[in-house]
Amino acid sequence: MVLIIAVLTTLVPMLAQADELNKAQWLMRQSEQAVTLQLVTLSSEQQIERFVAQEEALKDLPVAYYRYQKEGRLLYVATLGVFADAAAAQRVKESLQLRQVETKEAWIRPLDEIQAQIRTTLQR
Repeated sequence: MVLIIAVLTTLVPMLAQADELNKAQWLMRQSEQAVTLQLVTLSSEQQIERFVAQEEALKDLPVAYYRYQKEGRLLYVATLGVFADAAAAQRVKESLQLRQVETKEAWIRPLDEIQAQIRTTLQR
């Protein structure tokens, strides 16, 4: 956990307030050259909020979510952090311990791809 906080503190330009779940606008303000960890995709905003609230490992870390439309359905994606490169994201991924999902399933995603997804779907 200390490694995660150390890496996030040095690489994330804007940390979330404690217990704050950032939204798509926060992701849009980040550098398009950065990467993030996509943790999970769920079918409702309430499921995302519950997932984050129940994961102790995510407490006080910069978690954000956005929604996008796929095949006529709205899906909600939870992300963790903003990293300068994939290597930094990988270090956090390897040290992160989640209870509800396999950490190895976390996906390192370029923020420019996520920002493009966000632009295609009206956010709240």
